[in-house]
Amino acid sequence: MISNEPTIPPDGDELEISLFGPGFGECIVAHVGWGDWIIVDSCIAPDGRTPAGLAYLKRLGVDASTSVKRVVATHWHQDHVRGLAQTVSACSSAKFICSQALWSKEFVTLTDLWKKTGLPSSPVNELSQVIETLARSAEALKGGEGEYPFGFAAHNQCLWRRRAVSDTSHDTSAELHSLSPSDAAIKKSLEMIASLFPAGEILTRPIPQRPNLFSVVLWLRVGDIRMLLGADMEQKGNPFGGWKLIVESSERPDGKASLFKIPHHGSETGEYGAVWTEMLISEPVAMLAPFNLGRVKLPTEKDAQRILGRTKCSFITADFNDRSSRGRTGIVNRMIHRTVRYIKNVNASFGQVRARKKIIPASGNWMVDVFGDAKPLGNLFAGKRA
Repeated sequence: MISNEPTIPPDGDELEISLFGPGFGECIVAHVGWGDWIIVDSCIAPDGRTPAGLAYLKRLGVDASTSVKRVVATHWHQDHVRGLAQTVSACSSAKFICSQALWSKEFVTLTDLWKKTGLPSSPVNELSQVIETLARSAEALKGGEGEYPFGFAAHNQCLWRRRAVSDTSHDTSAELHSLSPSDAAIKKSLEMIASLFPAGEILTRPIPQRPNLFSVVLWLRVGDIRMLLGADMEQKGNPFGGWKLIVESSERPDGKASLFKIPHHGSETGEYGAVWTEMLISEPVAMLAPFNLGRVKLPTEKDAQRILGRTKCSFITADFNDRSSRGRTGIVNRMIHRTVRYIKNVNASFGQVRARKKIIPASGNWMVDVFGDAKPLGNLFAGKRA
């Protein structure tokens, strides 16, 4: 459980961006005003079973089946899709959004092959269940009315729009845009998916490619407030789009964002200086989820210092603490490691960064709160330097 778990929902005219994350996974839950919600990606809550986004909405008393308007999968890496199928099923009136590459015949064939192996623990499992759920929903719509249950994200694509909901002179409309992937990235992604097919009859565990060519970067506008959600978009080593294409696009929505979900866990591969100068206000609120798996730990201390050099108002959802050995003696730990070679810890550290801001009027600063193991980014390596 997250300590001091928030249970009070935002006001109707209040915007909220909540980022959840353990050491492996992340999920964004956004209240875009007047009872409308959006979920981006999925990770598992500390109970080890429930998607973090659904658990949060339940605590707030929000009916996910009617209130969630969009569920977005930014890409198919395991740390972004765990619990996604359960989320899509629960948010039954929401449209599911992903890259067109994840709905291609190549990817659907890949999911079918993986199901035949009977092996678990792959992002393909989650997306296969999502495809089956949405296929049933689409079949039910034949000859009837209703919104088609899925859509595709692409370069500068409007994914959702709400007209003004208030009689005031303030702007209460909202829009969600995808800024990626580019056409070239989608084409290359399809080729890389095809390369995962087995040469023989046995499909080995399909591993998504690097750099991340699928990643869906999102631009969210609510009234006069703008937010940039960077997913895992990488610039370094990405000739098919990346941040450079996004920044230089003349078709992307105008304005500068006051909140930034840092891409790719703060890694330098997701850094592109022009994003900060061309797409963000000075000193925006920045939030990120770490990546802690095996020997890979992101952000590094150098990454954290770079981000803090951009904005001091930076927060991270979790730290690198390993709780698996807490309360165990050295003898017990040695016996465990003699018995099993590898223990995978789920949600060893978990927290929530929550930013809220009034939509009417849009003036004033974001109010940022942290829960569980979340903390200001500046505190992440403070103990090591002390």
